[in-house]
Amino acid sequence: MTTPSTPTTATHFDVSARDWDQRPMSQQLASVPARLLAQVPLHADDHVLDFGAGTGLLSTAIAPQVAQVTALDTSAAMLQVLHEKGFANITTRQQDIFAGLPERYNVVVSCMAMHHVANTAALLQAFADALHRGGRIALVDLVTEDGSFHGDNEAKGVQHFGFAPAALQALAEQAGVTDIAFSHLQEMQHRNGRAYPLFLMTGCKA
Repeated sequence: MTTPSTPTTATHFDVSARDWDQRPMSQQLASVPARLLAQVPLHADDHVLDFGAGTGLLSTAIAPQVAQVTALDTSAAMLQVLHEKGFANITTRQQDIFAGLPERYNVVVSCMAMHHVANTAALLQAFADALHRGGRIALVDLVTEDGSFHGDNEAKGVQHFGFAPAALQALAEQAGVTDIAFSHLQEMQHRNGRAYPLFLMTGCKA
């Protein structure tokens, strides 16, 4: 999943876009949407923002259940791959979330994108600002790790080696998110022989 940040980040994801869905890590993440949707109820009239949508891991799973999905990403190449999948109710939007969004959403979702954004507090505030009152968030990312998950962190635009749930909850509460809950989503099996846990954080806008 791709996000704002540096030209290096954009280049990495643009170059990788065509083969992204076939990567071993992407194939492991294919189980994420069903697990997320089992815990996050969606409604037929919802408009969902998928932050760092990439080639549409979450967007394509969510689209059949809702009215509209806006897939936000900074990589044109990743969004082109998503566009070619032909979902009529997925709108791709290439921009940095901090540039401002013209609409409000019922739900904000994200998978493996937050750790690419330096200012987590500002990002969570942007999510809250993008939601209608009572809107919900469902965010998937790495639990704090030692920096070995990505390998070449600088080239891949990594800003955080995962997150400590308690610290992330505090930032989300500062942004006006309530009813925050964390659950263990799955383990990512790495070629280095280690397993890296993913969390799902849910909450709603007060």
